[in-house]
Amino acid sequence: MPLSRLGKAAKVLGAASSIFVLGVAVPVAAVQRPAASLQWPAEPPARICGNTALLAGPEAPPDGAVVVPAGDHSGFDFNRPGATFWFAPGVHTLGDDLYGQIIARDGATYVGAPGAVIDGRNRNLYAFTGRARNVTIRHLTVRNFGRGLDNNNEGVVNHDAGDGWLIEYNTISDNDGAGVFLGSDNTVRYNCLKDNGQYGFSMYKPPVEGDSAIKNIVLDHNEIAGNNTDDWETLEPGCGCTGGGKFWDVEGARVTHNWVHDNKSVGLWADTNNIDFLFEGNYIADNDDEGIWYEISYNATIRGNTLLNNAWVKGQRNQGSPAPAVYLSESGGDPRLSSAVSGAAKIRVHDNYFENNFSGVSIYENPNRFCNSNGNTSKGYCTPLVRPTLIPGPHDYDYVDPINAGHPCYAQIDSEPYLTDCRWRSREIEVTGNEFHFDPGVVPCAGAGYCGVQALIATGADNLPWSPYTVAGVQDEVMFNANNRFAGNHYYGPWKFAKRWGERIGFAAWQAAPYLQDAGSTSDQGGGGPGPTGNLVDPDTATLEGSLGLWNGWYGAAVARSAEQAHGGSHGLRVEIADAYWGVEVANYPGYVASPGAKSVSVWARAGTGVPVNPRLVLDWRAEDGRVLASSVVALPASSADWQQASATVEAPAGTSSVLVVLVGSGSAGTSFHLDDLSIEAVQP
Repeated sequence: MPLSRLGKAAKVLGAASSIFVLGVAVPVAAVQRPAASLQWPAEPPARICGNTALLAGPEAPPDGAVVVPAGDHSGFDFNRPGATFWFAPGVHTLGDDLYGQIIARDGATYVGAPGAVIDGRNRNLYAFTGRARNVTIRHLTVRNFGRGLDNNNEGVVNHDAGDGWLIEYNTISDNDGAGVFLGSDNTVRYNCLKDNGQYGFSMYKPPVEGDSAIKNIVLDHNEIAGNNTDDWETLEPGCGCTGGGKFWDVEGARVTHNWVHDNKSVGLWADTNNIDFLFEGNYIADNDDEGIWYEISYNATIRGNTLLNNAWVKGQRNQGSPAPAVYLSESGGDPRLSSAVSGAAKIRVHDNYFENNFSGVSIYENPNRFCNSNGNTSKGYCTPLVRPTLIPGPHDYDYVDPINAGHPCYAQIDSEPYLTDCRWRSREIEVTGNEFHFDPGVVPCAGAGYCGVQALIATGADNLPWSPYTVAGVQDEVMFNANNRFAGNHYYGPWKFAKRWGERIGFAAWQAAPYLQDAGSTSDQGGGGPGPTGNLVDPDTATLEGSLGLWNGWYGAAVARSAEQAHGGSHGLRVEIADAYWGVEVANYPGYVASPGAKSVSVWARAGTGVPVNPRLVLDWRAEDGRVLASSVVALPASSADWQQASATVEAPAGTSSVLVVLVGSGSAGTSFHLDDLSIEAVQP
């Protein structure tokens, strides 16, 4: 049983007399917020499953209702629009036909007596189907539809995503596919959606040019638990097709006061052109993957939620990136789109309580994920800001080609407005006023570098020859130019902060220039916090595998990413000397974020044409104001035709804030050498 919001805060705050704001110790009493401002739920707000008093329907049929006795209904006449059907206590079946089902009619109500069960017996696929409008289903147990691994991307209740449905006080469990599908103007409330094969709920309607396919939905006070029992991500790797619940192409959703727990995937997942969402008052715990994932979507508020112990399984499975409680992937705010429900043309994550999730909040963007790119998994869709919003055929699915060469997100993508509007952008995101608790003794980190991390990153490869976007450009935008900010948060435990490629830095460096994040935030770890961990050098500069990275000819030399020679992987750096004295720089002044202390340096080199004279790797350790405090020099073994390693342990002096990397030496024009696999890491005690 998790500690209450106030009990947990009191326990952590009681352990220290001060916390740190911008590196300055402040007494605890000065930063504690009043209890009235803590709005997240201390316990699950929707204990629905097994709650007989709540779920049981009327013991007698409502006036005028059609009585449906227990037993087989393969011949029962349900074709009565506007009627109320009262299912008597007992088990109700729909015959042995695979497509035995109840075809709902406009305005019909289906209500169960106490103990009324509609059982597919693993013989029928669907329970309630049809495109009828304004249907009500309440107080029923719907179970065992599908024969095992059926109903992939289909729903059992409201199979055809009918509009205006009210689904309440039901137990919908142990079905294949999704327990419930939603259409426009649907309300799903006070249900137990449990142990279904793919999702507790999901939705899909064919896309509509220039508009959202589904509008105005409410999910309130549901218990959504244990779904994805069929593990579809293993059956279809990379499908992105599982979770407690999945939203797709929806405008206007209120997701409130649900208990979302123990799902074998993501808790709540909004994917592809969702607009104007509110997630409020939910208790999201113990899901294998992210608690909330908001993906290539717009304008959302995530507030007053409790998120506990999420993404432990995903964090261990994929240790190369954060596995956050809240994942904001290529999503952001835009004033041109609706914000009536969310309340702002932004993505706002505020006043939530996070405890012992694998990581915290991750803001991410992949430069290749844009309209008409085969790097976008939602291939038929464009952003809602470009016309046409649906990519017409014919479609070319070769990765390096556009999907349709006639679409403006190819033919005109270099010019505005397409340069801006063809890409889903992580922008206008605020992460404020949250409490983040992380205990590495509880979370199963097991050496994962991204355990206990907040992230503001962009990764990928510059491998689409027609794309106007680059990894470096998108990193700069996401990090510095998109109005993404963390502020006013409270951190308890040894949190780290991932930037750009995912390099991890401490709290003080995160708050300092050039990042300037988490203004007004506090940490109980002291002003310095942990220093950067792992390789300080970004992956492409270190390995050249994705691009040239940040290497740049400084004077008397040119550099190139080369497949001619590589120590590890398929590419390395080729340095072409053009003058008697030369220099090559990593062009990221004032350098990589670094902390004082011992550093292990390693780099591999070999000769190319001729032999350079005295080639050296120079590390300038710089203070926060850019002054060089000290320099470390490592000789490069560039005289042999074989790869040779140069390694050294060096000391970054007190006051170090960054390290600038350069190569220098002398020689004659036409000389060249190769370099690869550069690493600068803190020496572990």
